[in-house]
Amino acid sequence: MRPPPLNTSAHLADQHPQPRALTRRDLLASAAVTSALLTLGSLPGYQPNRDDKTIELWTLALSPWFDDYLHERIRAFEIASGCKVNWVDIPFDALERKLIAAAAAGRAPDVVNMSDLNFARFVSMGAFTGLDTLLPNPAEATYLEGALRICRVPTRGRRDLLGVPWYVTTQSLIANRSLLEKGLGPSWPTRLNVDWLGLIDLASEFRSKTNAFLFSQPLGQESEVPQMMLAHGVIPFITTNGRLHAGLTQPAVADYLSRWVLMYRAGHLPREAATRGHAHLTEMYQRGEAALVNTGPQFLKRIRDAAPAIYEASVVLPGMTGRLGRGHIPVMALAVTKQSESPKLAAALASHLTSPESQTAFCKLTAILPSTPESLKDPYFRRPTDAEVLGPDGKLVQARAVSAAGLPLATAFTCGMETWPSLRRVFEESFKGVLLAGRDLNAMLIELNVEWDRILSQADPVGMEVIPTPAPIALPRRDLWVTAIEEVRN
Repeated sequence: MRPPPLNTSAHLADQHPQPRALTRRDLLASAAVTSALLTLGSLPGYQPNRDDKTIELWTLALSPWFDDYLHERIRAFEIASGCKVNWVDIPFDALERKLIAAAAAGRAPDVVNMSDLNFARFVSMGAFTGLDTLLPNPAEATYLEGALRICRVPTRGRRDLLGVPWYVTTQSLIANRSLLEKGLGPSWPTRLNVDWLGLIDLASEFRSKTNAFLFSQPLGQESEVPQMMLAHGVIPFITTNGRLHAGLTQPAVADYLSRWVLMYRAGHLPREAATRGHAHLTEMYQRGEAALVNTGPQFLKRIRDAAPAIYEASVVLPGMTGRLGRGHIPVMALAVTKQSESPKLAAALASHLTSPESQTAFCKLTAILPSTPESLKDPYFRRPTDAEVLGPDGKLVQARAVSAAGLPLATAFTCGMETWPSLRRVFEESFKGVLLAGRDLNAMLIELNVEWDRILSQADPVGMEVIPTPAPIALPRRDLWVTAIEEVRN
């Protein structure tokens, strides 16, 4: 069966849906879940409702497209382990509600598939079992460091491994070489070897020469600015006595955000940057209204089908990064719940599904990438030959290779704390006001700082350890860029 079009399954694309804010009802339900997960299994007389040799797996919106693959992987595990797996696929938007209800009834699955944005929220409820002593192989030797980071969440003074990374995505820079040469001259490949702020510096020149936009980026809807800020090494938090507080009034934060505001107000970004999410990026690119789109390489198929002439003019380069030189990777994880009566079996299933063998096979079915370095050694991720580049799928093969090459350098810039989705939501609303309503940026940041502190104060205290602060690696990315430029010129 053919894989789904990725726009119908958002978590397989290069972004995740924005979670809504927690309501009082949610918080009360969360408290009930915490109590249930921590104590139900030890109550006198409690008996699980399923056989000890049956474990339940919940995944997110993978059926019916990947039924054959998952049935094969599950059957292989059943034969090796002697247990039965009950697989349940859950719609993406229904997971939180169904998991809370199942846990409160004592029927939580043994293994559950979580997105990175929701993972820390359930960690804070005490929902998951530590896996360090349950996995058959050490996690650090199995998974990419940047993907594993989201699963090792600080909680109660420890940094337990509370999940394992499954499939990931990352971004490539799809470039219209004809339009770029018109706007930036024949040296455009070298000039584009910059970070996001360097790209902003080129936008005015490009706009004046072509009347098109060099690029666009979601700023006010499905905003990527919080992750981009972290990827630039700008940390919008401070700590006092080891506890995390809002740090939006720091000069570095205002300096970074002002670059985007000034660019938008000068007309060097389209209005859609403030009013629409990721969908407008490929729409503008395939109409020839933007020369660059930083997105998942899978969108090349959409461009090929919708705009063949633009596709023919397109080349694939390493994705844009901040000053740290690391791309952002959204991560899907598998976790073992505290209600599991067979945690060792459940951990073995999670390990089996995220093994290099399983992930390599999964990647060959759809446009995702593995979280295991061993998978990246497979010839499927190699650079195409000259003959392949000229073939009908040459650009797609090249895009996959470019993305895979940058994956070991990337990291998950999603903060590992339960309040991160709420902090992002209020940031998005406030920043949209600055872009569209002309609000003063500094005044907005002062107000937003108070709101962030309010949200942080309602959750368990956390420290700077939940914030991704990887070391910069500009030189390895430059090497990737040089390789890609040589391919473009040839």
